[in-house]
Amino acid sequence: MKELGKYFSIFIAVIFMLGLTSCALVEVVPEKDRQRVVAEVYGEKVLKGEFLDLYNQQKAYYGITEEVERNAQYKETIKALKQDVLEQLIMLKVLQKKAEQNGFTVKEEYVDKARKELEEQLKSYAEALKQQAQSKGGESEQEEDYLEKAREEWLQQLSDAGLTEEEYIQRLAENIMLEKFAEKMLEDVKVTEQDVEQYYNEQLDKQKKDHSLIGTAPVQLYRPAGWVRVKQILIPLSSEDLDGYYDLILEGKKDEAKKYLDEKLKAIEPKAREVYDKAKAGESFEELIEAYSEDKNTTNKEDGYVIYDGSGLLPDEVEEAALKLYEGEISQPIASTLGYHIVKLYEKLPEKVFTLEETKEDIEEILLEDKRNERWNTLVEEWKKEANIKKYENRL
Repeated sequence: MKELGKYFSIFIAVIFMLGLTSCALVEVVPEKDRQRVVAEVYGEKVLKGEFLDLYNQQKAYYGITEEVERNAQYKETIKALKQDVLEQLIMLKVLQKKAEQNGFTVKEEYVDKARKELEEQLKSYAEALKQQAQSKGGESEQEEDYLEKAREEWLQQLSDAGLTEEEYIQRLAENIMLEKFAEKMLEDVKVTEQDVEQYYNEQLDKQKKDHSLIGTAPVQLYRPAGWVRVKQILIPLSSEDLDGYYDLILEGKKDEAKKYLDEKLKAIEPKAREVYDKAKAGESFEELIEAYSEDKNTTNKEDGYVIYDGSGLLPDEVEEAALKLYEGEISQPIASTLGYHIVKLYEKLPEKVFTLEETKEDIEEILLEDKRNERWNTLVEEWKKEANIKKYENRL
């Protein structure tokens, strides 16, 4: 499903999240109870049956069992969840009504798009199944076979959820329609040059004064001296070894855990030394990453990691050693709880102020989203007032 903007998804994401699990969504309850009115929106009744379908879906998603629901310890939590679910349902009714008033209905084009999105979802899931099989050393199969497996699993989950494929597609289509409606309502929101310049100057000043803000800033405007670009070859401990180590840690056996870790690291040290020797002999670091490293992600292989003191991108002991390297230098194998790291420092980055021209597009995007959020929240509050909402929470 296409990701919605934050201004929209806050009201819609959970409504349309199927939470496909092995649990059926619809609980068997007396039909009379399902017909009780739990809210009114624009004078239209919201029935308890609609609430229960969404509530049971949320219970399945969060793993709330009947036993948990009956436990007095979670009484307030369950009450809050029910209130939240009712708010979601009411919000959906408000958005559906406003969309209809503005001429937005579930057209055939939205249904067609929903079918295409479903196929993309299945392809993505098929690719995940393929990668999972390959990581376990399984036999390679045809792309069509993985896609068929993905479809079979999805159809089973859909059946368990009490939905047909067409019902699912209709939900997707309605979600697309509501997304289009939101876009229409916000199409006149603009960001001015003055907005951008003001944001740039204020944020640049803050980042210069407090370097800790840079790592989490929506747009990096300043880079202090001391940052470096590195790549690593990670010779990993096995998942079983890691589990064994952390089991001992959880049991409070720190000394035993350290001894265990040292033994497991010693077993893979010869391989780490072998790879280090190849790197020092001049073999391509990127080719060694591909051949030996657990860390084969695109960032590591292509651009590398930009790290600095306290960046947290690498284990502390690895980061500390990496920052002491000179350009082009390759570290000795560095032990961590993940295994051995062989790090190459590619570049020491100079202090830099990123110009307004360099960052303008990113700033505009952030400001536009903020303004849309603000406008959307204002519209929603207006719509809720005119909807004359009535809630009967004692009937939940």
